[in-house]
Amino acid sequence: MNRTRLLLACALAAFAFSASAQNTPPVVVAQILDFTEYAGAPARSIDLAPDFSDPDVSNAVRMTTVLGNIDIALFGQQKPITVTNFLKYVDQGRYFVFDAAANQQASSFIHRSAPGFVIQGGGYIGTVDPADSNKQNVKPTQVLSFGAIQNEPGISNKRGTIAMARLAGDPNSATSEWFINLADNGGSPNNLDTQNGGFTVFGRVVNNTMTVADAIAALPRFNAGAPFDSLPLRNYTSPNPVKVANLVSLPAIAQISPLTFSATSDNGNVSVAVSGTKLLVSGNSVGTAHVTVTATDFDGGTVSQMFTVNVIAAPGRLVNLAARMQVGTGDNALIAGFIMRGSASKRLLVRGLGPSLTALGVPNALANPTLELHDSSSATIATNDNWGDASNKQDVSDIGLAPNSPNESAILTTVPSDTNGIAYTAVLRGANNGTGVGVVEVYDLDSGPGSTLLNISTRGQVGSDPNALFAGLTLGGTDSKQVLVRAIGPSLTAFGVPNALTDPMLDFFNSQGTKVDSNDDWMNSPQKTQIQNSGLAPTNAKESAIVQTLPTGAYTAIVHGTNGGTGVGSVEVYQLP
Repeated sequence: MNRTRLLLACALAAFAFSASAQNTPPVVVAQILDFTEYAGAPARSIDLAPDFSDPDVSNAVRMTTVLGNIDIALFGQQKPITVTNFLKYVDQGRYFVFDAAANQQASSFIHRSAPGFVIQGGGYIGTVDPADSNKQNVKPTQVLSFGAIQNEPGISNKRGTIAMARLAGDPNSATSEWFINLADNGGSPNNLDTQNGGFTVFGRVVNNTMTVADAIAALPRFNAGAPFDSLPLRNYTSPNPVKVANLVSLPAIAQISPLTFSATSDNGNVSVAVSGTKLLVSGNSVGTAHVTVTATDFDGGTVSQMFTVNVIAAPGRLVNLAARMQVGTGDNALIAGFIMRGSASKRLLVRGLGPSLTALGVPNALANPTLELHDSSSATIATNDNWGDASNKQDVSDIGLAPNSPNESAILTTVPSDTNGIAYTAVLRGANNGTGVGVVEVYDLDSGPGSTLLNISTRGQVGSDPNALFAGLTLGGTDSKQVLVRAIGPSLTAFGVPNALTDPMLDFFNSQGTKVDSNDDWMNSPQKTQIQNSGLAPTNAKESAIVQTLPTGAYTAIVHGTNGGTGVGSVEVYQLP
């Protein structure tokens, strides 16, 4: 079969064809474990996808067309070679290309329509003719092939199934092109189940989205020359040049879950919500709840499982640390180090803020912050420029901590921890060497007992407000927690830091803006003994330190230079035992 023309020659079948995969209900493949979480902590996110499976459907894909979505259930168990090949094109973005002539992303389109038979796509991308001064006329680009695959016939080409197109005379020549059957094409007169070895059906249209395929087939068709001699077009009048806007484009093709999920809790102390394949469990107050999760497949089949959540009172602990400073270029980036200590890995969110500071009255905010996260060996764990471009952007939204500006950054990840502590570093810069005031924030997202967010340390140029050096912290839980804050300057010289702040001064405020404490030289502090006993006393008498036992709430430490002095300083916040 030619990839752009389905041949109608008839051949005898040497084997039987099934109409489609059988409708078998979903099954539980792993038990969701019982767990304990803190009252009032961030919602715990549980990925349900590994815990359930649909024996009929391995994967699913949503083809977003300009006329609506077409959802496809894929038969990976029955047709593993074909489904793996198709998902490779989807996951690696081969159905899209950056069109340099139009300076935008171009997408594949339906290049053939045969009403009552098939619609076909996956072969061409709607790029524009670079010679067109208006950058609108189409000059298609062929989808870059991964190579031909082995034919896997056996499921009948019934209406609503999707199959691979291929070259005439070669059953093992399918690459990127696919077609959706608009009718039962397996038998006479089209005989796609037997023609030239049979055409491989590898999925079916679900969620009542065949209406979109039928709508595409109902569009007027035009002969733009082979292989576009049956081209469906929108809002087109012949003989005008065909424009990208006339094509039936597919601006998005991505995997979706083959199962939908719902959940209930038998106790209002624990609330549950579902976002895609993620279950969000929030312990609102102390108590025990039994949570039931139900998975539903495309055919309405269901399966459920139950687990127990025990909600306990939260201890006093650091749940958020932040640093703010004037961000420059090169070595003058905002560099915030923090430590995780404990035996369990830590789920955390790191944010890089700039534009949203303007609404808080901060002048000269960093317009477009970019964020990097490094481990103790300086290896890069993750990077992000605009948070909405992150692959887990929905998870960031689900926890309620999405930045207010699309230009701000967020890294949501889980990092290792151990009982001796593991150090991490977040680096905030301005995109394209931009400068301005920026903020790095680190959030502890663990909802139950485990590792602890121990401290944050930020070094940077200390000027006068608003270019002083700021550190923020938030304490969560029901009891108070002892915290030590240091302002370091002169001792940085021994580490090769030029222009160190000679005499740092530290002010400490609560969330109401009331000054809780201040210190110039730590040796003069009434808490001198406590500072020494902590093992974290500064090494220079001109440096500052504060120890406070604090109730739940948000606090801010500000480092200035005494008598208006400027230079490179460091502010450090430690959670004490």
